[in-house]
Amino acid sequence: MSKRIAALLVALLFAPCASATQLTFSYSKLYAQLKHNQGVDHPAVKVGYFMVSPNTGEVCRITKAWMTKKDNYEAISVPESQELLLPIDRHLKKVNPDVFIVTDGDIPCDISYQVMTTDTFSQGISHQQLVDILPQMNAMMADLGGMLSSWFMPEVKGVTVHFSQPVNHLTTNTGNIIDVKNKMAILHPDILSKNERVLFTSPPVKITPWIPRD
Repeated sequence: MSKRIAALLVALLFAPCASATQLTFSYSKLYAQLKHNQGVDHPAVKVGYFMVSPNTGEVCRITKAWMTKKDNYEAISVPESQELLLPIDRHLKKVNPDVFIVTDGDIPCDISYQVMTTDTFSQGISHQQLVDILPQMNAMMADLGGMLSSWFMPEVKGVTVHFSQPVNHLTTNTGNIIDVKNKMAILHPDILSKNERVLFTSPPVKITPWIPRD
């Protein structure tokens, strides 16, 4: 064996292996939130499931996801946004398959749902669209919280636009500039005039509710 081949074998032997973490959930537990996506009061708003690091709050990358029950197997689609696209099916709730999710790396991740728009508004969003979306976000959050919790639910006043890549700033059709920090921009109707529209240079990954802290 040549020294070059021997060195290559040693390098392969001690090379770090790609790590991954697999988690298992029951479909019936996930369905408890997914069922609200069929509500009539918020057709433009949905619940989306993501794998999230409890330590950093960042979305974990899903490399593979599937459901199984006995001999039945169904793959689950995962788009660039890393949303877990689970089917919404009452029959599946009764069958209650196991949902398997594999995340990239060995950092701890857990499943988390998020209220978001069904449309990513790839080219931009207008003042009127924001006005229309906010009541639907509040309705969805009230459904998720239940009757008693909804009384104490803070009101959604705007949206947070999430981008996959860094963006310096956003502009509107009237030339106004909107700041983007940590790949996120906060938009609410008060910062736009009636006919103003925020333009996106790249499609957002998702658009979620914004609730003022004060």
